[in-house]
Amino acid sequence: MGEACLFPFPELKARLAKIAKEELGEDDFVRRQSLEQMRVWLGQNQRIKNCRTDDRFLLRFLRVKKFSVARACEMLERYLTMRQTYARWCQKLDPLDQALQQVLSYAALLPVGRDDEGRVIVIGIVRNFDAHKYNSDVMIRLNMLVSEALFDDEANQIAGFTHVFDNSDMSMAHVTCWTMDNLTGYLRSVVNSVPIRLKQNHFVNVPGFSAQLSKYCLGFASEKLKSRIYCHRNLDELKQKIDAHLLPKEYGGEIPLAELNERFLEFLMQKRDMLLALDEMQIQLSETVETVHGCTDMVAAGAAGSFRKLQID
Repeated sequence: MGEACLFPFPELKARLAKIAKEELGEDDFVRRQSLEQMRVWLGQNQRIKNCRTDDRFLLRFLRVKKFSVARACEMLERYLTMRQTYARWCQKLDPLDQALQQVLSYAALLPVGRDDEGRVIVIGIVRNFDAHKYNSDVMIRLNMLVSEALFDDEANQIAGFTHVFDNSDMSMAHVTCWTMDNLTGYLRSVVNSVPIRLKQNHFVNVPGFSAQLSKYCLGFASEKLKSRIYCHRNLDELKQKIDAHLLPKEYGGEIPLAELNERFLEFLMQKRDMLLALDEMQIQLSETVETVHGCTDMVAAGAAGSFRKLQID
């Protein structure tokens, strides 16, 4: 798991080994062979000009696709295309960036614990995001920063994530800060290109005025993802699904949100070099990509060029 693992506990290593074997079909032979095949594929792919090839990075995609090398390679190509197509969201994810520093200090989105299954719990507190000052571009950049910082942790790759969104005191500004292009681009392209094992999504106190937006977003979700979405009228209902001690003190846990956020900010600084180095990766984009406004998945269109021509033994 390495020294960067957040919220370790004594039984975590054994738990992860069990999940890797039973859910992902991972063992030493499969892992070694799959990594070798991905590196061969990367060497053949003329569109990919620069890409990380270390085990930890490639395992992001192999684990999310349960060691189907072809599907992992396709997702990697989509991921690289996404990073360039949506550079305003995916690049320069610097914890020292002024706007990102500001929203990070608000504790609007951060990991707060790890459950007995090994899943890291990431909480989003909607009211802590100043939607009058920042738009959805910053909101997406914050999400990408938090996600990228956590993806290299093998515990997160194997056990996955649980997301909790507290929508208490959500305002209309949190809805209107989203443009249709941003919302469609995010749902069509980014969500399908990020290598994350998203096991549970919990939404608490969702206001009635956001019902239409929620319905629109659900239209992009797969049936599998929909089955992992839980809506709760209040925090008491949430605590029937998630142990309160895994949440911040303000939600019934033991550690105050401010302290958890301070720890996470320190973690982000440890990951800063890695986050900035992601921008060195490069893929040649297709010249025929259509616009998101026309409801085309830009990332799928941009990544379709060479993948099917490559052979993976």
